[in-house]
Amino acid sequence: MFDPKKLINKYSVGNGNRQSSFWLDENWDSTSVFDDTEDKPKKKGKDLVALAGYKRAIGNFVRIVTQQNIPVRYSNKDDSYTDGKQVTLSGSISAKNFDSHVGLALHEGSHIIKSDFDFLKDALHSIGDYEAKGKIKNLCNYIEDRRIDWFMYTTAPGYKGYYDALYDKYFNSKIIDKALRENVWSEPNWENYMNHLINFTNPNRNLDCLPGLRKIYKMIGFSKISRLTSTSDAFNLAREIYDEIDSLIPKTPAPQDGDGDGDGEGQSQEQDSQSSSDGNGGTEVDTGDAQMTPEENDNPLSPAQQKQLEKAIQKQQDFNSGDVRKTNLSKRDSKALNTVDEAKVDIHEGIGKSLPKKWTWNDDGTPGKGTRVVVMNNFTKQAVSDGLVPCARDWSYHTEQSQEIINSGLRLGTILGRKLKVRNEDSSLKTTRLDSGRIDRRLISELGFNNDKVFSSTFVEKFSDAFVHVSIDASGSMQGSKWDNTLKSTVALVKAFSMIDGIDCVVTFRSTTNDRVYQEHMPFVLVAYDSRKDSIKKVQTLWNMLTPGGTTPEGLCFETLMKSIIRDSKGKESYFINYSDGMPMFNNKEMDYYNDNAVKHTRSQVKIMMNNGIKVLSYFISGRYESNTEAKDFKTMYGSDSQTVDVTSVVPLARTINKRFVTK
Repeated sequence: MFDPKKLINKYSVGNGNRQSSFWLDENWDSTSVFDDTEDKPKKKGKDLVALAGYKRAIGNFVRIVTQQNIPVRYSNKDDSYTDGKQVTLSGSISAKNFDSHVGLALHEGSHIIKSDFDFLKDALHSIGDYEAKGKIKNLCNYIEDRRIDWFMYTTAPGYKGYYDALYDKYFNSKIIDKALRENVWSEPNWENYMNHLINFTNPNRNLDCLPGLRKIYKMIGFSKISRLTSTSDAFNLAREIYDEIDSLIPKTPAPQDGDGDGDGEGQSQEQDSQSSSDGNGGTEVDTGDAQMTPEENDNPLSPAQQKQLEKAIQKQQDFNSGDVRKTNLSKRDSKALNTVDEAKVDIHEGIGKSLPKKWTWNDDGTPGKGTRVVVMNNFTKQAVSDGLVPCARDWSYHTEQSQEIINSGLRLGTILGRKLKVRNEDSSLKTTRLDSGRIDRRLISELGFNNDKVFSSTFVEKFSDAFVHVSIDASGSMQGSKWDNTLKSTVALVKAFSMIDGIDCVVTFRSTTNDRVYQEHMPFVLVAYDSRKDSIKKVQTLWNMLTPGGTTPEGLCFETLMKSIIRDSKGKESYFINYSDGMPMFNNKEMDYYNDNAVKHTRSQVKIMMNNGIKVLSYFISGRYESNTEAKDFKTMYGSDSQTVDVTSVVPLARTINKRFVTK
């Protein structure tokens, strides 16, 4: 018989999160996004990029499983349990507990679609006895949890692993196992019945430890839990079980202070217990229960173990009541996380893993693990203000100077766009006097003169749809006139393409992060414009903040974007336009990206694009200090069609590029 769990266990990487490591790549839990290892230095503050990634991933899981767009948020001192409308995450998610957090989110999401909170509220309100109300509520919560978890188990079997991780965290612990094996909860009181009931799914359960426990287990009927189709069914069963347990607990005189809970001991305890076990409606008679009771003061747990058990039970009770303890994010972190989330910041793992970790003259070629690359998919002003965009600054004197460059590029783009209007026009050629086709009305009269060639056909020629990806080197060496003219040229292209139907344009900028914000040095890609979702206004209002800085992680950025570039290019006339002024250069603790290794890697990424039918147009922005070697290496990376241009010629390049778009 096929067992997906065995398959997951066999092929998963690591021990902590088998479900996630099975679905994700082999590096998923060895990175900063899912990293909590002790051998790495502790980071200061929250890894907001990681938390944003967790939220998106878990949000997708919840939407897939529930088939509803249920909001997912982090706890921020509000109620941390599900309110019937949204799923709340803990701010303590890490690699070690990711799977269990996914399971908890799916559990909460299933409550939203399967539980009737209004019914339960009204049903509990109708119970006059406050103490009974609380106990019935706990019983109903437990039964309802089993009901909806079974539903998810059967409707979304691919997600069972996350539920397994959830149950391992809250219900399957060594101290709970020991308590069950040692019959710690053998005194017939309400608390002990609930401890056993909550742990009915534990393989170490002892159904003979308390009177009537086996009957209660059968009443729940785990193998037939699907018979409970509503919260109402779960509530009605909870009331039946409450009555059953209440009949089994020895009755004691009410205390004088009126604060008794029914768990006290009286002289008739043993007698009442026996009579209760004999009075179960004749459906089941438990025997031997008294013999299972340990002798007084014979506690099999040490004081430390007892304390550990109390904590484990409290965790179970919190889960059962829907009040799982979750780490709150501070207001500052919550605000910053919203910025990261809005900017859609992702970290891509294992980029350049074919490259050696350290560059040497006589490298042995041993591949490393690659580096992480940050991609910001949505360029926002708040992201700049919060320091999340290393190649942008919100400085008034800088933005004022840059704004004129932007405006100049827009004016140039308008001129170029008018010349490209020809792409919006269809040309047709009509051919007449054919043997077949559509009847030409003008030739019908000739049928009487034995002329049967009265048909015509029309050939319509039009431009195919196009996709253009413009990639800009935003390293520190691009400062000055290089940057100004490159920016002007790029703005002109974007403006021109925005005036033409059937051309999609994406513009990305390449740079590197700083340790202060991202807590490590990584290549950085900014998706500054996407014509499919952005208007030209974004260029007008945000691009004036762009400024070069960092190094040149050329091919690493290309590899990061490769899947999306190829995907966007399918079935279209596709171009990759690159502006750069130097050789690839980057290093962090994961790799040295220099010289031949970097050149060859960049070349390999360019070849992948070419092999997928993408035309690569690359321009080397020259200055004063470039050597012939750099120009040669540039040709090696980008092919014979690449061009070396003087910085003063950058603007005319826009006209050269546009010539390609008026040729069918």
